[in-house]
Formats: sequence, C-alpha cells, structure tokens
Amino acid sequence: MSIMRTIKFRGKSKRDGKWYIGNLYDKDIYGKTHICTINRGCLDIDPDTVGQFTGLRDNNGLEIYEGDIICSEKYKHIHVISYDDSLGSFVGKTPGDRYGTFTGLMSQKWINDFDKEIIGNIHDNPELLKQQEL
Repeated sequence: MSIMRTIKFRGKSKRDGKWYIGNLYDKDIYGKTHICTINRGCLDIDPDTVGQFTGLRDNNGLEIYEGDIICSEKYKHIHVISYDDSLGSFVGKTPGDRYGTFTGLMSQKWINDFDKEIIGNIHDNPELLKQQEL
C-alpha cells in the first residue's frame, strides 16, 4: 500500500490580504500567480508569500507550510520552515543570515518530540526572526 502526500499551497491575496489554500497556478499569460480553490476560484496572490504544505502538522494539529515559524515553549528554539533543494526536503532553520544555519530535516517525530507549534510566519511576523528565544 502506498501513501499519497497532499500537495497544496498557501498564498496571501493581493486584493484582500487574506491567506488562501489551494492549487498553485504560477505565472499566467499576464505574469500573475494564483491560488485556485473550489469555493473562490483563482485568486491573484502575492508570489512572494506562496508556500507549499509540508505534509506535517504542529502539536495543535495545524498544517505547517513553507515560511511558517515554529517554536516549542519548553525549548525556546525558533525554526523557519523552508525547502532545501539540495536535500530534496523541508527543513527547519534557525533565524539568522537568510534564515540561518541548517538544523535538520522536518519530520512529524521531530515536531512531536520537541512540542513544536506554529507561532507565526515570515510574512506576517518578521519580528520573530530577530528573536533567538521567546
């Protein structure tokens, strides 16, 4: 039996500033990026805010996307979620020079073992990147 991974994206609407989740349609004939949803159709999205779903959830059950900032109350280490092309995997990086030093491959076990929770994202909460500890 094979397990299928859910592939979806999140992006912030240029029109209303809200986050939308759906399929990514990048660069239409006008060069615009869209997130297409069943309920809302295709929405014009700020391409700098697009992030893919990692397939993982934080300790509260929230879906984790590229660009999310996660932390654990117990350990106080902040990690920015990004995709590393050279590793072919999502990783957690500590804030710093262009999101810092590689710290590890993402896994549900790592999230659960270290009680990781989403505390924001790099677009709405850039001030969190300046903090090494909460």
